[in-house]
Amino acid sequence: MPRFSKLIKGNWLLLITCLLLSTLPSRLSAHPHAWVATNTYIESDDTHIIALHMTWTFDADTSDYMLQGEDISPEHLQQTLQKLAVGVIDNMYNEHYFTYLYNDTTPVKYKSAIHPQMVKDKNKIVLSFELPLSNPIAFAGKNLRLYIYDQTYFVDMSWLNKGDVQISAALNSACAGEIIEPKVSDAQRAFTLALAADVTPDNTLGRYFSQQYKLDCQ
Repeated sequence: MPRFSKLIKGNWLLLITCLLLSTLPSRLSAHPHAWVATNTYIESDDTHIIALHMTWTFDADTSDYMLQGEDISPEHLQQTLQKLAVGVIDNMYNEHYFTYLYNDTTPVKYKSAIHPQMVKDKNKIVLSFELPLSNPIAFAGKNLRLYIYDQTYFVDMSWLNKGDVQISAALNSACAGEIIEPKVSDAQRAFTLALAADVTPDNTLGRYFSQQYKLDCQ
């Protein structure tokens, strides 16, 4: 299946979707098609937020597909994983790294992601990277909101536990943080689950189903 390994150099969401379209017909009648368990650390100094640190764990099937056609022999596995990490990070640049931080209502910009790393934990791939803020944010008196999602909702990206978002000691002493679940009705969820993978992508679905992390520093 060498054609799949070439796709990793393109959009990683396209890779996942193509793989599912071609190999998992039983799952084509439902959104999402892949799952990423997210973990986030919000870094600050004493007064400013300076970076987000991400650790994303892909589900076992998606992890397997990402490695199809790659050299995963013991002597080359780490080199392969590092190549994939760099490729995935590079291709997420135009998607804002699927990470949306708001300072009140103002969207926050990042520098290019740094320190991409990928490891294999049993049957799952774990990707980590750092997102430095273009301009550090003075957090005193601010309300901040953080979202992580794929706009099309082909991929579900979620904090599974409240401890999956951590904040620096300075933030912890000055702010209150909580994960807020999306308010989605049973009818809305059923509609989304019924969407086939080959429908025209709806770039509003991801935000609609996204959790948010609320950081109140007022």
